[in-house]
Amino acid sequence: MKKVITIVIGMFMFLMGAGFTLPGLAKARDFGAMPADLVGIYTLGIVLALVGMSIVHFGLSKRNAV
Repeated sequence: MKKVITIVIGMFMFLMGAGFTLPGLAKARDFGAMPADLVGIYTLGIVLALVGMSIVHFGLSKRNAV
């Protein structure tokens, strides 16, 4: 059960990170450069997405030794 909760939390973090990252990418596409007010949110989104992917990977690859 603990493994499933870890994987679900990692997926949630990944989706939150993508949600923070995508608006910044859309603004960069529209303006041709990243506006200064979105740099912090964009960076936070990248960090959340990477940590979330790492948690999911760790949760899926961790094996119990018998």
